[in-house]
Amino acid sequence: MRKPEQNEPIKLNKTHYMFIPKRLEIAERPEMSRFPANVLFLSFRNTDGRLQAGSALYEPDFDTYHSEQGLCSMRYHNVYGGDCYLAVTYHERNGQYRGEKFVNGKRVSVTVSTDNWRSFFTHFTMLGLVDGEHCKFEYVEEVLAGGGRQQLKKDSARD
Repeated sequence: MRKPEQNEPIKLNKTHYMFIPKRLEIAERPEMSRFPANVLFLSFRNTDGRLQAGSALYEPDFDTYHSEQGLCSMRYHNVYGGDCYLAVTYHERNGQYRGEKFVNGKRVSVTVSTDNWRSFFTHFTMLGLVDGEHCKFEYVEEVLAGGGRQQLKKDSARD
């Protein structure tokens, strides 16, 4: 693999990073199990010759939950702020999920899937970060030095 130029977006063998979130589990609200506990997007870049991972975490806004005639929806807001949010919709009738990602008030992606939970979130989070999306960047070697490698092994062993 060729060495990426400084400040050039990095491409690791065209590998996409996707995340399958856990379902919401709220005893008093079983209907919420159709929605994720949170949604994570990740991308990499090279800064000053060092690899950085950028992540944006979206958490549910329970006040936006709405259900009418078999159509359930809820928004997720970026924990790092900005006008960045997700709109996740579930159709009870056909089991279809629809996810829309908005950055700076503009829709940047739409994903629709009737396959299953894993398939939907694989495709929804595959996009990674987009320009203007509020996120947190960390140098990869610092994350790995801080125990991230061991945690990754533990998580992989459970799946």
